[in-house]
Amino acid sequence: MRTISSAVEEVLGRSPFLLEALSEGIANNAEIARKIRPEIEKRLYEKVSIAAVAMAVHRLGKDLKRPRYGSRFLKSLSVITVRAHLVEFTFPNSAALPEMLEHISKLAAHRRDAFFNFSRGIHESLLIIDTELADEAEIVLKKVRGTKRIDGLSAIAMRLPEESLNVPGVYYPVLKVLALEGISFVEVMSVRTEFSIIFYDRDIDRAFSVIKHITG
Repeated sequence: MRTISSAVEEVLGRSPFLLEALSEGIANNAEIARKIRPEIEKRLYEKVSIAAVAMAVHRLGKDLKRPRYGSRFLKSLSVITVRAHLVEFTFPNSAALPEMLEHISKLAAHRRDAFFNFSRGIHESLLIIDTELADEAEIVLKKVRGTKRIDGLSAIAMRLPEESLNVPGVYYPVLKVLALEGISFVEVMSVRTEFSIIFYDRDIDRAFSVIKHITG
């Protein structure tokens, strides 16, 4: 039989933000209980009181000895790489896109360690490449109306351990410290265990410093 405590733990287990507040002792248990009670009742198929949920939240908070999410993986980062001299292109999706990408990827293939990152959304796509390839790529991409170019970018790429793949909130500690330091980023992207953040050149030194601080 499922209990209120188990349901609360399951619901809060999906929110690294609330668990972090609980582990630091700064959460308002009654407000959390009021917020999650509808979800608790759905899981238990019965009405429960806010007081009962709040008590379960309180007990869970007392048992949290350390953050359960991405923080514990930060010390396991095997590689942190900085890549400078990058350019981003954004453009509407079109039927000509596969042919253009093939042409640009061939350009990149002839350059050792070329940076080439492509991502396609529902309506738009973006391409981030080395500055030395940007002018040639721009000639190709001019076939697509609405193409935009952003120069002066750098990337910080992090390799996470394999076991982090199924952990919710694994990127949260990094994004949190950047927000607290007032550092903006241009793009965030991931490829399996590699997590990359694109910054303007003016922000890359500060960004690297704060990320290195929490991972060192």
